[in-house]
Amino acid sequence: MRNNRWLIWWARLSRSDGLRGGLLLGGAVLGLLLGLVFIFSGRQYKSVPLLVAKDSFSPVRASAWQQALECSELDSLLPDNYFSTLPVEPVISRARETGSPLSVFTTIDAALQFSLLKMLKRYQPQIGAGVLLDLRSGAIVAMAHYRHEDENGSILPQESVNLCLDASFPAASLFKIVTAYGVLERDGVTRHTVFPVVGRPHTLYKYQLGLGKSRYRCQSTEISLEKAFARSVNPVFGKLGIDYFPDHELLELAEVFDFNRPLNFDLSVAASVVQASDTAFRRAETASGFINTTTLSPLHAALIAGAPLAPGALQQPFVINRVLSGDGAELFYHQDCPAEFQLVDKKACAELVAMMRATVKYGTASKSFRHIKRKIASRGWDVGGKTGTLDMAGCDRRCEWFAGFGRNLKTDCALAVALVLVHGEKRTISSSYIAAEMLAQALAAH
Repeated sequence: MRNNRWLIWWARLSRSDGLRGGLLLGGAVLGLLLGLVFIFSGRQYKSVPLLVAKDSFSPVRASAWQQALECSELDSLLPDNYFSTLPVEPVISRARETGSPLSVFTTIDAALQFSLLKMLKRYQPQIGAGVLLDLRSGAIVAMAHYRHEDENGSILPQESVNLCLDASFPAASLFKIVTAYGVLERDGVTRHTVFPVVGRPHTLYKYQLGLGKSRYRCQSTEISLEKAFARSVNPVFGKLGIDYFPDHELLELAEVFDFNRPLNFDLSVAASVVQASDTAFRRAETASGFINTTTLSPLHAALIAGAPLAPGALQQPFVINRVLSGDGAELFYHQDCPAEFQLVDKKACAELVAMMRATVKYGTASKSFRHIKRKIASRGWDVGGKTGTLDMAGCDRRCEWFAGFGRNLKTDCALAVALVLVHGEKRTISSSYIAAEMLAQALAAH
């Protein structure tokens, strides 16, 4: 048997106290140096969030990152005409109230913003507003609005600076997304469940809801929930509002989607409104969107349309990414944050996404998306949405919506879009056509 030379050497070395102490000290110094190297190599320019609690008993939570620029100041960093003029500047120079210069970095994609604003100016509706946002991060990649020179505040007051954040537009049939989600949460209800329908699909009379009698003999037919959604059949959704939602439940369902409270955003957003329904017929009007007292902003419409595609993971929208001072110091940076409202029922979300696909496939938006489907690149795209049309409150101008989503299955890019147009005596273009063009350009680029 051979002797182990390494063990013999280590035993002799360990007998020397001085040498052993030197080795331990050297090891400690080496460990400290290595630790410092790892700390500084992984150091970021953002400070670590503090863990704070109200008292010693409450669980601690991460506090907000320390910002040198208050969130209330963000609303004044962008010019009033920033979202309505060309050329597009994703990075702009501004000055604080104190006079110090600032560089504001936005999330706007210059190419998409140019295309959206160019189409609004080309087709010249009385009013137009559109939002395109990235569902993975919440970043606004395009936000543009347009007023016709002849409008002069006759439809919306001139004080409404950013129409994309104005909640004066009637939600119309976009509210069917809210009603459909509430119904699909119930046990035994899927998109294939059939419901009776009486009369024409785009009207809403009491006899169609079983609340009155008609002078004519009307025979009911059956239609699936998916087809009723895709073709925007008002009597079906009006009857769902009566049968499935008591007086208070429909209002509570709307509040799940963040109605009746302002959205958290870098800029001030007006609150979308749903009023309480005091009668069964009023509840039917609200559930089907056949009422102009339910109002919505384009930004909120984009969030509602994109929420089913990201159940439980919807991000808070933002448009300002960073703000730097004149000497290059970082005064503000966006912090990832989940949106206030989340759709948590994955089964209902999956069914709702399939119903929104049907709107584009054979429903009310099929003609506008037909030319997109013919493109070779669109074979890997997943698109869907909902249309809505209703007169503006207080005038005879027609308000037309499209809100939907687009996903590139190859790159996992997911976008939400919302377009609203208010037409004059003649309709120049449909909102779903502009939305299809924007989704096609964005999905091809990403």
